[in-house]
Amino acid sequence: MLALVTAACLVTLVTVGVGYVVHSDPDRAALVKTAPESRSPAPSSSSAAPVEMASDLSVTMTARPKATKKAEKPKPKKKTPKPTPTPEPPPVLDFVISSFNVLGSSHTSGSGKRPGMASGRTRAGFAASLIRRHGSDVVGFQELQGDQLAVMQRRTGMDFYPGFALRRRDTENSIGWRRDTWVAVEKHTVTIPYFNGNGRPMPYVRLRNIQTGIEAWFANFHNPADTHRYHRQQRYRDRATSIEVALANRLIRETGLPVFITGDMNERDEYFCRMTGGAPMIAARGGSNSGGCKPGNPRAVDWIFGSQGVDFTGYFEDRSRLVGRTTDHPVIVARARLVGKATAGTVDAD
Repeated sequence: MLALVTAACLVTLVTVGVGYVVHSDPDRAALVKTAPESRSPAPSSSSAAPVEMASDLSVTMTARPKATKKAEKPKPKKKTPKPTPTPEPPPVLDFVISSFNVLGSSHTSGSGKRPGMASGRTRAGFAASLIRRHGSDVVGFQELQGDQLAVMQRRTGMDFYPGFALRRRDTENSIGWRRDTWVAVEKHTVTIPYFNGNGRPMPYVRLRNIQTGIEAWFANFHNPADTHRYHRQQRYRDRATSIEVALANRLIRETGLPVFITGDMNERDEYFCRMTGGAPMIAARGGSNSGGCKPGNPRAVDWIFGSQGVDFTGYFEDRSRLVGRTTDHPVIVARARLVGKATAGTVDAD
């Protein structure tokens, strides 16, 4: 009887202990492996069967999973506003343009109209001095014959068009420009009616200023005069003027670049009124054509025009003694200002 009571107590203690281990922490998951329960035969009054305990009793504990923090999304970086580029100031170009009828060599030969003057070559040297005196950058020449052009090429730092590129007589109406300041981008000629309507090529060139990059067109003309040999040339001058006005309009419309015209037009008021009335051009010497033509009583038949937007800041007709020894025309000199386009500029990186 005592043995039976002792066995029953041991079974009770083991059962309570296991239950305490398994159920004492409900937050933990446990796995208990026990032997199959053995049923003891009903106790007899004389003896108690031994109690069989599970020898393979074990408890496996699983740790409670810790709550994980949600991954924080990276805060978007504040966009630094791009600095606005500061525009560079537009380039400004000041230069001197001239119109110069040098009086061809043939006019001061023994059979010419001015035989008492120096030879064409000598006078070409005078002409080179006048160009330096005025600081001329671009010059429209008339009557610049071949021997005179050769002197000018040696005595000035200029390039010429057409120069000797066409027929020898076509040197007479050449455009010259300082090669250290300008470079030719395009070179062309347009034919106008000269004496008795005979066609003569007249030059127009597109030049780029080396320092500023500013470009402009320069055209140079010599329209026919009434002389003792050639009479009633007005109709040819009118036709020539119409061609020149049309050229100015076309260059302005198609390229948007400034246009300059130089030349001996052999007309005063009439040429001014037709040029400024037919194309958006102004004369360097002044005058207006708004509400009626007001040419301002021009003395010379030599002209310098610029398209509207060109700023003429000075004008001079040189009739000095040296000019009188060189030619029978004044030297027309104007100072012009061109303003280029502003660029976007640069931005300093931090």
